[in-house]
Amino acid sequence: MTDSSSHAATYGPKEWLYILLGPGLLLMALAAPFFGPFNARFGFGILLWMVWWWISAVVDIKLTCLVPIFVACVYQYMPLEKVLSAYVHKEAALIFGATALTAAWVRWGFARRLALNFLMRFSNNVRAQTAGWFVLCGVTSFVVGNTTVAAMFAPVAVASLMYAGFTSNEERWNSKAASNILIAVAWGASVGGMATPLGGGQSVVTYGLLNKYLGHDIFFLDWTLRMLPLSLCVIAGVAVLMYFMKTDMQHFSGSREFYQKELEKLGPMTFEEKIALAGFVLAIGLALLQPLYAPYTKGPAWTWLRPTQMFCIIPLLLFFWPSRAVKGENILSADTLRKYFPVTILFMWPASVALSRIISQTGAGKVFGQWISPFLGVSDTLSIAAWSVFGNMLSQVTSDTAAAGVMVPLAIESMRNWHGLEFGAVPWVWVSGAAISWSYAVASATGAQGIVAGYGANLRTMFVWGLVAAVVSVAITILYFWYGILHPPACINLHTARGHCGRQAPRRRLTLESAHCPSPSLPFRLCFQLQRHCHGGAGICRNAGHGHGDSPCHHGKGRPRGPLPAGRRH
Repeated sequence: MTDSSSHAATYGPKEWLYILLGPGLLLMALAAPFFGPFNARFGFGILLWMVWWWISAVVDIKLTCLVPIFVACVYQYMPLEKVLSAYVHKEAALIFGATALTAAWVRWGFARRLALNFLMRFSNNVRAQTAGWFVLCGVTSFVVGNTTVAAMFAPVAVASLMYAGFTSNEERWNSKAASNILIAVAWGASVGGMATPLGGGQSVVTYGLLNKYLGHDIFFLDWTLRMLPLSLCVIAGVAVLMYFMKTDMQHFSGSREFYQKELEKLGPMTFEEKIALAGFVLAIGLALLQPLYAPYTKGPAWTWLRPTQMFCIIPLLLFFWPSRAVKGENILSADTLRKYFPVTILFMWPASVALSRIISQTGAGKVFGQWISPFLGVSDTLSIAAWSVFGNMLSQVTSDTAAAGVMVPLAIESMRNWHGLEFGAVPWVWVSGAAISWSYAVASATGAQGIVAGYGANLRTMFVWGLVAAVVSVAITILYFWYGILHPPACINLHTARGHCGRQAPRRRLTLESAHCPSPSLPFRLCFQLQRHCHGGAGICRNAGHGHGDSPCHHGKGRPRGPLPAGRRH
């Protein structure tokens, strides 16, 4: 990690070439009709410029984060005020608050205590810790958004790395071992995003658009039974990859005996440690439980219970909570923030959000969607591969939410006539939404990557190994959906039962029905087409998961009565 201010006078021909290549990539994009309309070319050009500077580390990361503003000042591809507003996002308050709370951990020794306990119980083996952090964050991301997961665990990982001797962002950047730990946190925070509807922005967008397309709500269990197995397979595959990532040390410094002695020196938790920990746990707990209490706290009077607000309120309270150990000092102070708050994070994460918005608002995202069109309809297998590969490619350079906003509507419009309206776009919505979750390579892809970049994660390593991890994840995705959609030897039909379809407001229930498929030896296979079960007339269990007409589990002959969801009418 370099600092342009510290060695501006030492730039040689190679460094200047790297620096000038950034704006050169913008000019190349502007001159290439391949990138679409003129404004869309700005979106692609700014993306290429920033990615190059990030992975080459030729200038300070914070300076790279300001590239969109600089370009808007030279040429207004977007109104300057819109570019500036893109750097302001409500989740920035969440990140600031979480980081401020963990700064208090460092000040009063809880971060050290936490790191020692982790090293004691897990191991100081670098490869094992890397895979362990990834799995831990991956499982948590099933029900928590990637930004929140990274805000929870990145400071803890940094605390353990600081204790191991990596006290600065530059030291963590230059160490493969330390950087891999931070990368594991970022990747884990994103990898479980589609396991449940609560996993992040891409799952929320996919869930909402799929509900709209079907005309009824999808059950939480219905979603989870389809997507959780895929998420677990990807977590296992990438965890193995991370275990074998290149490292510059096999073990972090210290031993279990040493860690134990250091813990004994710390003694019992102090009052200040307990308060700093309690504030963090309270904020995280309310964030996790929000789906349970949100329906009862509607209205402006209850907005303070939202996670973003709580992560602002609690640190502010700690600024006025006096310490018992040090007279005249509070639990959190401006001096503590100056010493322990990573300033880079205030640049990196807003820049990643801004870049995703620029790609969307300049039309670059739409152009990317057009590139996929020639690969559709040739064959079902190629379509699965196309939706997986292109969806993942888009998610590597823009936010998962923005990628879902582009790819899922495109899937609905492009594939609504799949198999002559028999089955529609639903399977392809699953494919697109899933592939978007495996975004590892570029720091702008998710808030989680932006956070760990602010703590010193090596962006060059993230890019190179992120591409490898993406290939592994996409390959697993293609195989999973190829079997699940096109070749299900056995399946579980998950469908919504509706009384007298189209006649009145439907009553819904989730039923599990074993289909009499050709090879019942694999009962775990899931059908990826949501069904409706009509009790009027003959009452047929309409299946669209096989790709071969009506389900073998029908109860009679004929067709279901009543209107089909929008886009699936005969």
